[in-house]
Amino acid sequence: MILLDNLTHEEVKSIGGKIGEAFYDEGEGAFTRLDRADAIKVLEIMTECYYRMGVLYASSEHMEGYIAYWRKCEAKEWGVKMARASLHMTWRFLREIPIGSLKKLLPVLGNPYEKIYKKEKDYMVISMVAVCREFQGRGFLRVLLEEPFLEAKDLNIPCVLDTDTELKMKKYISCGMRKAAETPIKGGGTMYTMESD
Repeated sequence: MILLDNLTHEEVKSIGGKIGEAFYDEGEGAFTRLDRADAIKVLEIMTECYYRMGVLYASSEHMEGYIAYWRKCEAKEWGVKMARASLHMTWRFLREIPIGSLKKLLPVLGNPYEKIYKKEKDYMVISMVAVCREFQGRGFLRVLLEEPFLEAKDLNIPCVLDTDTELKMKKYISCGMRKAAETPIKGGGTMYTMESD
């Protein structure tokens, strides 16, 4: 796994586009509530945010897939950097995404894991994970999850993520996670909070 840095704006945008295509083409979940172009744009913006935060990784130099993850205690340490990246993301959402699309996404933009693990002093959180379409079905999801799982295990802290599709929940279970909670999504659907075993 490699931390992505020193990329051009166009390279980050291209990675975001690949992630957007992977999410949208699954055919279920919050991003399919939007039209394809808006869904991809939202994920391009989110990818830029994670890149600016310094938490975006690729599976290898071949970039089969991408993951954004960090520790709760790290977020406290670099709060200003995180806040700036989040503000920039919000500004871009408001400027570039139609209000109707934003309204469709609002119900899933919260993080149920934050409430569930509120009492934990530390945990590893995976905010985004995607395998590029041409590499799906080859075990790269497991490759992407391996490092955060190992880091969490070494630190004796949980590794958590939220997903809004049953398909992804099942994939995460096959990679060694368990369902920790279910939270209904306003307007329909369920958010599944997953934890590594």
